[in-house]
Amino acid sequence: MNKKILLFASAPAVILILLSRSVLAHCPLCTVAAGAGVGFARWAGVDDSIVGLFLGAFIVSMGLWFNNLLKKRKVSIPFQEFLAVFASFLLTIIPLYLAGIIRNFEIVKSLPELSMLGLSVLGIDKLLFGTIVGVIFIGCSFSFSDYVKKRNRKVLFPYQGIVFMIVALLILSEVFWIITG
Repeated sequence: MNKKILLFASAPAVILILLSRSVLAHCPLCTVAAGAGVGFARWAGVDDSIVGLFLGAFIVSMGLWFNNLLKKRKVSIPFQEFLAVFASFLLTIIPLYLAGIIRNFEIVKSLPELSMLGLSVLGIDKLLFGTIVGVIFIGCSFSFSDYVKKRNRKVLFPYQGIVFMIVALLILSEVFWIITG
């Protein structure tokens, strides 16, 4: 059953990859690292809030990857980068919700242990909360990497973007582990 859910949840990413002739990835290593982190964390039984952080990183990486594909094909619309990440978010979260991995708001309200930081009042599932935080902070880490690159007119070291993303994920994971531990 879990393999079916994983296949269903990863379908948008697979379809995106299969339909593109060639892809100029935002950072293929970032996308692979975030995707591998999600799979490994779920397999290892890591708390859903921490898995959500990695899922958020995967969503941002996929959205930026798709945005670069659009740019390569000379497609440009207002707020394109944001819209690509938002579409990636929806294409990931909706299947997870429909598959029951992200729980119904009413269930979370009735079972506070499914939430964190008292957000059960709002019905926010741990996985969804972690994903939202992951999207925000990983998006900021990529923006910070771009800022550093522009300011110095070069990257400070090879794979700067992935290093910034991994450091952000490690710090956030540690914070969430302390909170939920």
